Amino acid sequence: MTKIMSLQKKERIIWISASIVILAIAILAVLSYQIRISILTQRVADLESSKTAWVQKETELTLEIADLKAQVNQNIGLIKSFPSNNQEIIDDLTKHSELIPYKGVLGGKMDFYNKENIFVISDKWVLAYFEDGHIGGNMLLGYSVENENIFWKVIDSYLFK
Repeated sequence: MTKIMSLQKKERIIWISASIVILAIAILAVLSYQIRISILTQRVADLESSKTAWVQKETELTLEIADLKAQVNQNIGLIKSFPSNNQEIIDDLTKHSELIPYKGVLGGKMDFYNKENIFVISDKWVLAYFEDGHIGGNMLLGYSVENENIFWKVIDSYLFK
């Protein structure tokens, strides 16, 4: 009988030990998943915050694009109002000899003397011949039209040799 009781006691100890081990493993698994859930919840919150920032940036850029389109349409409307030969652009350029980056020689003054040698090649660029009566060259100029004013920028120029 003592042998049976001793065997039953051992069996209970084994069952209790096994139950404790299983319970410990279950608790560790639950804690591990809770930590993962916490990390993922934080990541979702971070991504939501990032999404909000991107949506705000998208709204700002959309408004900026709309403003730029309005400006472009205004400028294109003004350019289209010029005659097809772009005479206003050519006439305006001839008033800006200060754009020519070279000095005249032998008493000459650099200028755009011949309007027939000024070519409007796009809605942004002009190719123009300049001279002082002795030497000459070509210029590539950029232009923009704002509020019926033409603004010039020298892109490149060279003298004939």
